Amino acid sequence: MKFTALALSLVASASAFAPASKSVSSTALNLGGNQQYGNMGPPSAPMVGGSSSGFEMFSPEIPMKRIEGGGTVRTWDIPPETERLQYVLETNGRPLKAKVELWEGPVRLLHSMDVNLEDGSQTPYKGMLAFPKGQKALKISTTGSQEFPCTFGAEVPSFERTKQLVAFQNDVWESNPKHTMQGTVSESGLGAVKAFPISDNIESVQIMWWSKDTGKRAAKSKIEVLQGPNSIRQVFDMHCEGTTQPYHAIIETPGTGWTIRMWSKSPMEYPHEIVVEPHTVADHGGMSGDESLWWE
Repeated sequence: MKFTALALSLVASASAFAPASKSVSSTALNLGGNQQYGNMGPPSAPMVGGSSSGFEMFSPEIPMKRIEGGGTVRTWDIPPETERLQYVLETNGRPLKAKVELWEGPVRLLHSMDVNLEDGSQTPYKGMLAFPKGQKALKISTTGSQEFPCTFGAEVPSFERTKQLVAFQNDVWESNPKHTMQGTVSESGLGAVKAFPISDNIESVQIMWWSKDTGKRAAKSKIEVLQGPNSIRQVFDMHCEGTTQPYHAIIETPGTGWTIRMWSKSPMEYPHEIVVEPHTVADHGGMSGDESLWWE
């Protein structure tokens, strides 16, 4: 009996990062449900010192797993009825280099984000993927050296939570100014560039990429986040399949002097649109009145 119990414990620990099956108990993805928020949805946050919209996109309860550096790869199956997936990348203060991909079958890449952070503790990265129902797999791989592990967590929202997230995304998209990103004329080059200075009271920024109104083509973008004159602290390389599949990300901007700079990497014939808006507004003793559209 002692041998059987020991064997079972070893099997359980070895399968923590194995490709997930349809069983909830064996998947490494957190399946969000009503046990987290109930039927009333997530709790509201105040505008000052919290989400500027009063809606929290990401649960603080997403379970995190350590992934070693040096090209370590982890994959998880996603339940076929899922339409949204949220994930978080961070470190304990060291640089973070990783790539997150969403695959449909062995050859079709729906989404990818290459993440390069100077400090994964000060500026963790959060992304939300949207995709049609069907069998898919999530892949996370570290792209730095062995000395740079990272911590990764992902969650599949419940049906009710997904409806709230879809409504929130549609509201962000429809109620804010959109900026058209024109593509490049040269292969592997960079197209239109836009820069967004960040007000000092903005602690994090939300960015949405979508091409549903510009041809429904795949969107590709390079993003640099600078603090000070040309001091690049965060770099992202994004691919989004487009159509009904927006890409929604949270970029952390703690402190002062931040600027977000973006290029389109798509061909000239494939423009896409972006929305860049505050996500978290700091409390500096009163509202400054510049918590939205601060670069216009």
